[in-house]
Amino acid sequence: MPFLEEDEWETISPLLADAARAITSYRTEHDCDLATARRNCKPEAMIKLEEITGMPGIHFDTIYHHRLSDWGIECHECGELLRTPRANYCANCGATDAKAT
Repeated sequence: MPFLEEDEWETISPLLADAARAITSYRTEHDCDLATARRNCKPEAMIKLEEITGMPGIHFDTIYHHRLSDWGIECHECGELLRTPRANYCANCGATDAKAT
């Protein structure tokens, strides 16, 4: 799944709180368990993410972890994103003193 730029995040983030409420409402309306509600309910945040990325079926819980500004720069060795903006060690390949590519 692609990471969201700040303008994309600003569009989706207000919808995330409503997503949890939509799941709860779905459970009440359909008298079902959480797994069934998560599988069958498609909150507005998921719809908006699909419009932005073209990727269907990404659950709203996953969206929280794909805000680009929450991650670090790309590793100069392997190109993977560092785990935080302050990181200087790549958890993927072990490179230290990582610098932007």
